[in-house]
Amino acid sequence: MGRCSCSQCRPKEGEPPSPDPGSLAERRLLEESFAKIFKEPEPQGWRCARLVLRAVKPLALSICSPIFKFGEDWIFLFLLGISMATISFGLDVITSIFQQGNLWLYDELKGYRHLQYCAWTAYHVALMVSSAIAAKYISPQAAGSGIPELKVALRGVVLPEFFTLRTFVAKLVGIICTLAAGSTIFLGKVGPFVHMATILATQLGKVMVWFAGSAENPARKYELLIAGAAVGVACCFVAPVGGVLFGVEVTGTHFAVRDYWRGFFAATCAALTFRLLAVLNNTRETVAVLFRTSWRVEFPYDLPELLSYAILGILCGVLCCVFLFCHRNMLMIFHNWPKVDHFMRNNKILYAGVVSLVLASLTFPQALGQYIGARLSMKELLETFFNNMTWGLEEASLGNTTHHPHNLTDGNWLPWMHPDLYVLEMLALFLVAKFLMLLAATTMIVPAGYFLPVFVYGAALGRLYGEVMAKIFPDGIISDEIHIQITPAGYSLAGAAAYSGAVTQTISTALLTFELTGQMSHILPVLVAVLIANAISQRLQPSFFDGIIIVKKLPFLPKLSVGKSGGHNIYAKDFMVTDLKYLTRESKFKDLWTLLNDSTLKQFPLVDSEESRVLLGSVKRTYLSELLTDQLSSKKRFQYRLSRSSGATNPQERELGGDEEKEEKLEMSKETEGPSSNATETSWTEAAEEPSRSVAGGGERLPEREGRGCCYSLAEEWHCQQLQETLCLEGWPIDPAPYRLLEKETLYQCYDLFNLLGLNIAYVTNLGRLVGVVSLKELKMAVEGCVKGTFASQAPQQSCGPEDEEELEAPEDATGSRSLA
Repeated sequence: MGRCSCSQCRPKEGEPPSPDPGSLAERRLLEESFAKIFKEPEPQGWRCARLVLRAVKPLALSICSPIFKFGEDWIFLFLLGISMATISFGLDVITSIFQQGNLWLYDELKGYRHLQYCAWTAYHVALMVSSAIAAKYISPQAAGSGIPELKVALRGVVLPEFFTLRTFVAKLVGIICTLAAGSTIFLGKVGPFVHMATILATQLGKVMVWFAGSAENPARKYELLIAGAAVGVACCFVAPVGGVLFGVEVTGTHFAVRDYWRGFFAATCAALTFRLLAVLNNTRETVAVLFRTSWRVEFPYDLPELLSYAILGILCGVLCCVFLFCHRNMLMIFHNWPKVDHFMRNNKILYAGVVSLVLASLTFPQALGQYIGARLSMKELLETFFNNMTWGLEEASLGNTTHHPHNLTDGNWLPWMHPDLYVLEMLALFLVAKFLMLLAATTMIVPAGYFLPVFVYGAALGRLYGEVMAKIFPDGIISDEIHIQITPAGYSLAGAAAYSGAVTQTISTALLTFELTGQMSHILPVLVAVLIANAISQRLQPSFFDGIIIVKKLPFLPKLSVGKSGGHNIYAKDFMVTDLKYLTRESKFKDLWTLLNDSTLKQFPLVDSEESRVLLGSVKRTYLSELLTDQLSSKKRFQYRLSRSSGATNPQERELGGDEEKEEKLEMSKETEGPSSNATETSWTEAAEEPSRSVAGGGERLPEREGRGCCYSLAEEWHCQQLQETLCLEGWPIDPAPYRLLEKETLYQCYDLFNLLGLNIAYVTNLGRLVGVVSLKELKMAVEGCVKGTFASQAPQQSCGPEDEEELEAPEDATGSRSLA
């Protein structure tokens, strides 16, 4: 194609030559052809790997085909169970080596107290700084336990990079460092293992889907995550039944019975693998429970003893409420005070080092640590608290002059004997010190779990209560002239189950405790203590994980208190939003423009007409934005200009078309993003009132300003015409059956529907007519008002809207910027 050589098209001196549209099109076509023919060569390794996979895939499918006929779920669950059990057992071995090395170095420096202090503190500070580094630089989503975020993810909120292998590696490295610090830092591994198990379940699920050749679906992913949560608990406590129930209670609000077999099978595989590895490693002689107890109780169900366990449940519930209140308000201070929040964001590693230094100094064995069993690990602490002996009686038998025992066969409780303090005083000091230390440890932004510390704390509380009861009733509790001996270990068992159950607000901790110890004789007294502690805790405070969700402002519905009838007298019409944003069949593009600019909703209802407002369906914001962008595209604008200027003789108008391509695209991008409504209305009116200017004929050039003004008038006229057209939604994806509620749906019914179906929005209709909308935000406010007794039966008239971005998207610091679980 040749280039025009007329005087009008020839560029003047000093001006760059204008590009020829024909030459540009030819060059673009040539470049595309070259790109197709001469592709960039792939690395030789990738090409070989692709060829190998292509050749191996038929063989792999032929091998896996009979296996998949048996059921890929069984294979997936088996691999998940043995993988997590192997990781858990290896982690225990590594952390045990670290702790023994620390004690060996401490003993080798005997006689050099300052060097012992430096070695003791440096060991713990280095480990916690390493854990904080892993949480900051490898993956911020690895901080905390992950259970609050997992609850939100199961609710339907997408948390970026929460289930990636990068987060798995960061969590594993961080939890090794945290557990190696022992009881000094007083943090556990249950939460991180639940998180890691769900990550592994997600990745294994993708592999199994690839091998099976099927497509992923959200329901299957939910089942995998539930199975992963059960495996995570079972790996920590070797408790398959309690692990499944605890995972269900902690992570989900509703649970399908069909998913039970997945959790039980995977948890059983994990528990069995863990115990077999212990036998193979000569850690145990045979497959046995984790904390074996040998004490027996002849009359565990008498009324006086049940009353005693009920008092222990009350004590655990009250102390748990104090802990939850202090923990949540302390995190609120860290989150709401700007200076403290800025320091925590920018100095996570420094803060972890300072807190670990303070905790290590407090637990130094030659200082306060000698009174609180600082040399014992978390497992050894539980073994001493579940010991069958009554420490107070043994201490009294040794005499009052010295508390050093001699010639005792069972001496694992000896660290609780000291010449300066009695056993009861040491246990009381342990409870006070660990209460404050645990609060400080939970503020560090490191991978850590919080169930095991509260479990140990409850065991210590029950042990103190049992020792006090044994001192008050040295001959036992008398019932029907029968002396029932006090067993402090039984109270320790009940205290561990009741306190940990009250903190997490679960009942399955009782079953977890029985599986840990193999002791079923105290099932009724322990259940009494657990239920009473739970009742007090649920009435007064949100659970530990719910408190973290509140602090992080994650979109999750609070618990609707049971036992109250107020929720049955509150209906959807009392808290729905009546200020509706919707589209009709007669809506025009200017209405769509205004709707997208004035609201941040992620989907809009579609009704029949303005008068009837019969709900026809809903359309997502992304599709509407694409529709508006297509209507106001630069291609259509350019075609309109060509059609208007096809009979004009002025070349200036044709030249301006090519020069203004970039400006038009920039304007289009700004328009689709959403300019202000006032500016939009002004452009419509100006374009409608001001007629287009005619282009002067002849060979004279118009001034540049006048020529551009003419083009802008054409653009405004075209813009007005496009926005006046009626929407055509044919061919666009419309949800014909969005979730609907009736005006008379009670708050309990709405709450169950949102939780069971994972809803974020539901439309309220009356005989098919759209009358309101309920989102997660409105339902949450109604539930909180019902629980607190402050709900006012009045529908809000203004709202930021359902599916608002602030409500459905997790904050930036939701998965790593706070401490926490």
